[in-house]
Amino acid sequence: MSRIFVAGASGNIGAALLAALHVSQAEVVAGVHDPDKAKALKELDVDARLFDFQDPDSLARAMEGCQRMFLVLPMVETMTRFGHLAVQAAKQVGIEYIVRSSGYAASSDAHWRLGREHGMVDQFVEDSGIPFTILRPNTFMQNFASRMAGMVRSGVLALPEEAACVSYIDVRDVAACAAALLLDPGEHENRSYALTGPEGLSGAEVADRIGKAVGQDILYQPISEEEFIKIQTECGLGEWQRSMLVSLSRVVKLGMMGNVTKAVEHLTGTPARAFETFAAENVTAWK
Repeated sequence: MSRIFVAGASGNIGAALLAALHVSQAEVVAGVHDPDKAKALKELDVDARLFDFQDPDSLARAMEGCQRMFLVLPMVETMTRFGHLAVQAAKQVGIEYIVRSSGYAASSDAHWRLGREHGMVDQFVEDSGIPFTILRPNTFMQNFASRMAGMVRSGVLALPEEAACVSYIDVRDVAACAAALLLDPGEHENRSYALTGPEGLSGAEVADRIGKAVGQDILYQPISEEEFIKIQTECGLGEWQRSMLVSLSRVVKLGMMGNVTKAVEHLTGTPARAFETFAAENVTAWK
């Protein structure tokens, strides 16, 4: 059985992937940055290894003895450099297959910044000579229960997306796709898949579904980019992160993020989770 290295194992997708691989009794190495998180994973009998995306030697040490790798990167200004270093380390230690979690509509020549940043890393993976599969998931449902939970609790969901739709996806479905590939790449080597939820939803429809789950009215309020930047600044996001989110909102308004694919079902045999299911399971985040 191939041993799987999961980079970013304590993140949203990484943690869900560890859970999915645990069910399949796969041999897994969890790559984490935080010693406390490594300790917590080791207490659960998970082989957890510390690494730093800025340190190629630590990357190579963490991957040692693994044959397959899941690569997801933090959304930071050095994301593309981190991706390049991770791929170089994978080549150095002899990784034989990479599953890369990228972003919806990503491309190295994308006209929008976040798509281009993700796409550059995808290009590093494709050019590495290592067999790969690239997953390009749409915006995560979990964002509404994490960084936007306070906004939802206020009763107003304020986004600069007008009436455009997004086919939001549950991170557990992204993890399920990654797990299926890492366990058996099969016919999926050297291919890319756009991952979405089962329907495109406008901001008003998202607010309505969350409101019904919580049992109170949630209002969707379209706002300007300037107002959005102000809100994100108050939440502590830096200039680079704000620019990435604004670039994403612009392609949403162009109608590029509302398409629906059946890739989740194709890769896992199970349809993607509906937003209502996610909302019902996360009511406590909004109470």
